[in-house]
Amino acid sequence: MIHINGTSGAILLVCGGVLISTHVADAFGQSPHIISNEEAVCLNTYPSIPSDLEGCFTEREWEQRCSLAVSYRIAYLHDWHENIFNHITLKVDGSDSEPGGPYFLLNDFGTGFDEITASNLLKVNLDGMIIEQSIPSDRRDINAGKGRVFKPGYVLHSAIHATRHDVHAIWHGHDLDASAVSQTKFGILPLSQEASYVLNKGISYHPFEGSANDESEQPRLVANLGPTNQFLMLEDHGPIVASPTIEEAFQGMYFLTRACKYQIKSFAAAGGDLNKINIPDDESKEEIMRRMKNFDEAPAAAKSTANNTNNGDKKDDIVVHDTPGLMFAYARRSAERVFGKNQIYR
Repeated sequence: MIHINGTSGAILLVCGGVLISTHVADAFGQSPHIISNEEAVCLNTYPSIPSDLEGCFTEREWEQRCSLAVSYRIAYLHDWHENIFNHITLKVDGSDSEPGGPYFLLNDFGTGFDEITASNLLKVNLDGMIIEQSIPSDRRDINAGKGRVFKPGYVLHSAIHATRHDVHAIWHGHDLDASAVSQTKFGILPLSQEASYVLNKGISYHPFEGSANDESEQPRLVANLGPTNQFLMLEDHGPIVASPTIEEAFQGMYFLTRACKYQIKSFAAAGGDLNKINIPDDESKEEIMRRMKNFDEAPAAAKSTANNTNNGDKKDDIVVHDTPGLMFAYARRSAERVFGKNQIYR
């Protein structure tokens, strides 16, 4: 189902009553007529909850666990991990109204990204306390018992989950090139389409204070992220992507790491001399940002008969692709081929 906010042009893509993507359409400086392929809305589906876990999770939480488990496998394949460290978290839908909520899902410390399954993820509250769910012991075949919460992961992620109510998915990793860029004074530069995506979504920087295991850092981290930015570069540490959905968080991390790889290589090719690198001027940057706002839009393949107001002018008909969903779906299929569905969704 597609909901369109006629005032702002915001498009909400809804699958099974769950928000899966948001976009803004303003390609023509007015409210265009939106056409979308319903088949492209529910791009990522997962196996039903196993019978021995039906009493542990709701169907929706099981879907979220599946999407997060495969996200860890995707991150492993992209080398966005560091041994047993780094975290991807997902807020449990509906948990804001639960006693002690909200809750979020994260990896059990000591489990590698390539070992994460839907049932061995931990469910924790904003204080980092594990919520008991009576998961069968044979489902926790790597870390026995309740599990372990790594404090830096809890400190970073709980701070954002507690304050940014638009954010449901947070992706943090130590990609080598992204972490290297975080160590520079100039940060991410507008040198590529991927970088312009990051800049358009909003990026800010947070000074390095040491290991993120001190809760007193949380207010400063949240203040530096700001109310709308989806990217926070932890200086001398690495990137955080904070997005409405897991699909958008993946897309963000993909483009950010790609942008950093280009930037590192261009600096190496130029011998570190900024004067030898093509950096857009202010006027060009404005045009780059304008085009990036319409990143997901394309002309309609066929004229919509529902729009009777444009007198045959096809330019007012556009398709809004669910680009994050499409990108995630390909990455998901790749992970499923490598690891096997039965090893992820269990």
